[in-house]
Parts: sequence; structure tokens; C-alpha cells
Amino acid sequence: MAKVHSAAKVIEDELKQARKAVAFYTKRIEDLEDILATLSSIDAPVTAKRGRAAKDASASKASATKTAKSSTKGTRSTKLPSTGKDFWPGLLTDTPQSSAEVLKAAIAALRIRPNPDDRKKLTQRMANALSVLSKNGEIKAEGEHRNRLYSKRTA
Repeated sequence: MAKVHSAAKVIEDELKQARKAVAFYTKRIEDLEDILATLSSIDAPVTAKRGRAAKDASASKASATKTAKSSTKGTRSTKLPSTGKDFWPGLLTDTPQSSAEVLKAAIAALRIRPNPDDRKKLTQRMANALSVLSKNGEIKAEGEHRNRLYSKRTA
């Protein structure tokens, strides 16, 4: 009988771990889908022929998103300042920096105190910008994955 109880305990522990893993991967899938949507919107061509219906749809979608975020308990909706293509290279120095250091410099340059959602958005903007700038050869990137360091391109 003791063996049955110990086996049940092992299975309960395994179930607990499996549920944690499912929650982790569900969150990971959502994050990756968000990043993919961001990348798709960056690569999407801008068309000059946007009809009134398209403008109304995008405006109502933005309004609904803003309302949903502001109604979520504990979050506040803020508008991040613009961080265009020229913003990110201006933060880099001749000394190679990690992306965390670049993010700190961005927050200081923008003079903001980001909430967790804004920090996430800013991190995604930074990752996309640094990736594109390094692929285009506008900045220097060395190392791989999380150990990647960024610096100004020297002439």
C-alpha cells in the first residue's frame, strides 16, 4: 500500500511540473507571436491607397486595445515616445555594449520610467532595430545570441 501512495505522489509531482511547462510554453508562444506580428508589420509595405474603411478599422482596433489595456487591473496605459531608426545608433558607443546596457541608455535618453508593458515594448523595438541595423552594416555586432555586443561602426 505504501508503494501505491509513493507512486501517486510521484505522479502528482510530475503533473505539477507538466502544468508548469504547459503554462511556460503557452506564454512563450504568445510572446513569439507578438514578436512575429511586430516583424511582419515592419516588413509590410506601406500603401498610399488606404481607404476610409481601413483607417476606421485600424483606429477602432487601436482604441479597443488601449481600452483593454487600461481596464486591466494594475496596468496603466502610457504612450512610449517615438524611437525611430536614428534613435538607436545614437545610443551606441565605441565600446561594445550588451542589449541590456543599450536598453538602459534608451530609457535614460527618453527620460521615462517604463511600466513592465512599456519596458517589453521598448525591448522589442530595440531588438528589432539592433538586428536590422547590424544586418545592414550600420552598426557593429559581435558575439552570438544573448552574448551579442553592439557598438558604433568605425570608419
